[in-house]
Amino acid sequence: MMRAAVVGGAGYAAGELLRLLADHPHVEVTQVTSERLAGKRVDTVHPPLRGRTDLCFTSRWQLDGADVLFAALEHGESSRDFEALRSAAPILVDLSADFRLRDESAYPRWYGWAHPCPQALGTAVYGLAELHRDCIRTAAVIATGGCLATATILARSRSSSTPWSDPRPPARNPPLRRITRIGAANCGRMHPPATATQPRSRRSSALKMADRRSPSRPRRWRRCVVFS
Repeated sequence: MMRAAVVGGAGYAAGELLRLLADHPHVEVTQVTSERLAGKRVDTVHPPLRGRTDLCFTSRWQLDGADVLFAALEHGESSRDFEALRSAAPILVDLSADFRLRDESAYPRWYGWAHPCPQALGTAVYGLAELHRDCIRTAAVIATGGCLATATILARSRSSSTPWSDPRPPARNPPLRRITRIGAANCGRMHPPATATQPRSRRSSALKMADRRSPSRPRRWRRCVVFS
């Protein structure tokens, strides 16, 4: 049984992660952290976990050792505390954008901050199991893909005749155009009420048309830039 800890466990992404882990036959979640909700039961924040866990949120600074640690923090937090997170478990799975890009100069452009731990960027594996399963098996740091990037990359991979492992551009390189829709939860639990489900019910609106962040993509893909 693999012991798993989740840091930043109060948000939507962490809630879905905990639901999936609760059904995994070989994983036991031993700790969930939240600075804001320390001491409160996890299942009061994530109703799908009712009757499936007795855990309470703890502080990140009371983190015990685990076999794998999932970081579900805001962008910029896990890279700032990288050494502390890595010392808590031999495997770190980061749900933010902190390790998706290898070029540290891209972070000020797309996220507005300088990367605090650029030496770690080259060690992370881009966590798309459909493309990088073998690398993920032995990785110590796994950077999960963004929602829009994942959808676009996988859609493009099925329509392309050139293998993903081939860094050469195709003979013809038509522009990639896509229209995607995301749920209200994409903005996160801590964002203003206007981004929550009720005010946006039955509506569609444009999101960051001129500045959609993070050119998140597989390491060797050269066909187009995918934003996430």
